[in-house]
Amino acid sequence: MNRIEKLKNDVYSFEELDTLEKNAIKLRDQETLGLIMRSRASKTAKGETPKSTVDAEGKPLTKRARRDAKNQR
Repeated sequence: MNRIEKLKNDVYSFEELDTLEKNAIKLRDQETLGLIMRSRASKTAKGETPKSTVDAEGKPLTKRARRDAKNQR
């Protein structure tokens, strides 16, 4: 199954959609960007939510977010 079919069938998670979106923006792939928006809307309508990027104390959970927070100080 190729990337387009997987997008149409809502196979990707929110995190995977973020990565696909970054790549599609770099490549200026309008078809993929449109499918990503539909997939996100479909997942939201089904009641799925993206994982939180911060914990209960407000500390970033991802390495990139921790690095960015450290650089902003």
